[in-house]
Amino acid sequence: MKRFKKLGQVFLNNPQILEREAELANVQGKVVLEIGPGDGRLTEKLLARNPKKLIVVEMDTRFAQLLKEKYAYEERLEIINADFLEVEVPIVDVIVGNIPYYISSPIIFKLKDSKFDYAFLMVQKEFAAKMVAKPNDKNYGRLTVTSQIFFNVEYFRTIPKNFFSPIPKVDSALIKLQPTGVKLSEFEEDIIRKLFQHKNKTIRNALKDYEIEDNRRVRTLTKEECLEIARKLANF
Repeated sequence: MKRFKKLGQVFLNNPQILEREAELANVQGKVVLEIGPGDGRLTEKLLARNPKKLIVVEMDTRFAQLLKEKYAYEERLEIINADFLEVEVPIVDVIVGNIPYYISSPIIFKLKDSKFDYAFLMVQKEFAAKMVAKPNDKNYGRLTVTSQIFFNVEYFRTIPKNFFSPIPKVDSALIKLQPTGVKLSEFEEDIIRKLFQHKNKTIRNALKDYEIEDNRRVRTLTKEECLEIARKLANF
């Protein structure tokens, strides 16, 4: 159990919620990618709903081997024993996963460059709340804006922490992501990063290297306004 906590691994014990996840993912006849299947408790629910193919990426060699043994004759299942952050994400229809809290942000930013129709992910509740925050909210920041630029983000439900083992310190949340198709250059992403390093300052002060005469507070900007500023500077 100590190793699991070190890796940020917690396991959802509630079969009704696992079943609901699989139902919402609507995987029948689709190519599906599961991030971090662990011992396969969600994998089992997904396979029962008849996907065309299920690809799972599991970093822990023991779990990967367990799944290979359990589903030795399951032709629809492909098991990749690797760190998700280091693999090339295949083109799929659906992505699912109860993802480790400590790498939630890197996973989201990796998905922005991947091709899929939608994703259902279990993340830390606080992280999910940031993704759906609105301008002037206390938790509104770079994660909010970049997430909402790249995805339509929908907060589905809160999952109490006592439904997990080991019991984490925080609740979780189930979110849905649908890619918007918007792409940003490295320069544009850097502008947004610089803006939200100083979200309580004016745009003028946050981007003082660019001599912008704009006294709006960064925290008040919508994602569209952030995008407009980034693109304007990129084309200057």
